[in-house]
Amino acid sequence: MPPPVVFEVEQAGCESCAARVRDALSPLGTVAGIEIDEAADAATVRFTASVVDEDAVNRALLEVSHGSGHAYRVKPGSWQPAV
Repeated sequence: MPPPVVFEVEQAGCESCAARVRDALSPLGTVAGIEIDEAADAATVRFTASVVDEDAVNRALLEVSHGSGHAYRVKPGSWQPAV
């Protein structure tokens, strides 16, 4: 299994957004943690999957965004291996 990755999700700065993000990503892999930054309106996600693919994550985030009033997506440049 690939090592975990860490990335920021834009427009996900509250508990309900974090829950939507977790629900969207759970079918793709394991969400080991989500840290919310209300001031930045973002969430930092620690994620592990058998195949970790930023495009698949963005598709899942876009799908869960519909009807939420948000446009969740991985913040460009934030995708990196977890340490």
